[in-house]
Amino acid sequence: MKSFTFSLFTYRITPHMFPCQEVSLGCGIKEEEALERYKLITGNTVLFPEFQVYSAKTNPGDDWLAASPDGVVDGLVYGLSSRGVLEIKCPFFNGDMSKASPWSRIPLYCIPQAQGLMEIVDRDWMDFYVWTPKGSSLFRLYRDAEYWDALKLALSDFWWQHVHPARECISKSPVVLDPLTDLRSLKPLPRHELCSYIVYDSKRIVDESRLLMREINGILQSS
Repeated sequence: MKSFTFSLFTYRITPHMFPCQEVSLGCGIKEEEALERYKLITGNTVLFPEFQVYSAKTNPGDDWLAASPDGVVDGLVYGLSSRGVLEIKCPFFNGDMSKASPWSRIPLYCIPQAQGLMEIVDRDWMDFYVWTPKGSSLFRLYRDAEYWDALKLALSDFWWQHVHPARECISKSPVVLDPLTDLRSLKPLPRHELCSYIVYDSKRIVDESRLLMREINGILQSS
């Protein structure tokens, strides 16, 4: 998901869930190659929606939440509509993809983003695809309303108690000479009070996810 704002929010709420700076997840120029590999493996047709703002009709006042998915997947399963979203990760270390291997388990820090994306674009499941030059892995995650309720509460606190008031201050006085001092009262705590719960529940989501496929050098690995 190309959403700096959403990732920033979740980082501020659960900072210790995120990897060190040596680890990067952006696909960059490799995204097209990763996407083609995903389509070859699954046979899915991937559509590319525009930037999605959280539904104003059903969630008035929540238009500060938005996301840009890597793709969406529509289909039929036993005659029933199946609505999914695609998230692609390309992990590498210090800019060197040759050191990366496809994950066998989804890291906890990816779960807030994954659940937020499914909620914002209104999708029932996610294909979480991890691509590296050595191989790839594919996970299936499902939307979890209870998890989202807790995450949204923490995100709302961060937005309405810190981000929005800071924006209001800046709009009234465009020149903030010393933001570290002038906006000090709006600085959030290092961890939100729901952090421990979100981390614990992220473990549950990971445990309930399914590893559909993992390949290394074109050879399928046993789960």
